[in-house]
Amino acid sequence: MKNYNDILDTLIMSAMKEHNEVRVRTLRAMKTKFTEWKTSKQNVGKELTEEVELQIINKMVKERTESADLYEQAHRLDLAEAEKAEISILIGFLPTPATEEDINKAFDEVIVIDEISPEKKNMGIIIKTIKSKLPGADGKLVSQVVMKRLG
Repeated sequence: MKNYNDILDTLIMSAMKEHNEVRVRTLRAMKTKFTEWKTSKQNVGKELTEEVELQIINKMVKERTESADLYEQAHRLDLAEAEKAEISILIGFLPTPATEEDINKAFDEVIVIDEISPEKKNMGIIIKTIKSKLPGADGKLVSQVVMKRLG
């Protein structure tokens, strides 16, 4: 498992040496978000796990996507392009999204290996277990596949 917080300083230094201002700005923003999470009152004593890091990065991608859309609506293409450049850097830190086929395989594993019975009452447990096996899976897609499989 990767822990990006541990390697961000090295990545920032590398980007600075390359004079890649967009990458430096994006990596510093990630480091700031990780630090804010660790120092917030509700997270005192909690560990910054890979899962939390991915949630933070996903949120950053979503925020920048929304900003880029708003900038395009306001005909500020220069600002929209800056947001899109940051999005492409952030996406590089995310695992490849799980396909429906991957989710179906994980569903089968959960039923067989984890011995969770395929009943609607266990839907939440099944979804949570699949998401832990496939951190790059879209929650909506996972729930749709599980609902379809549970009938």
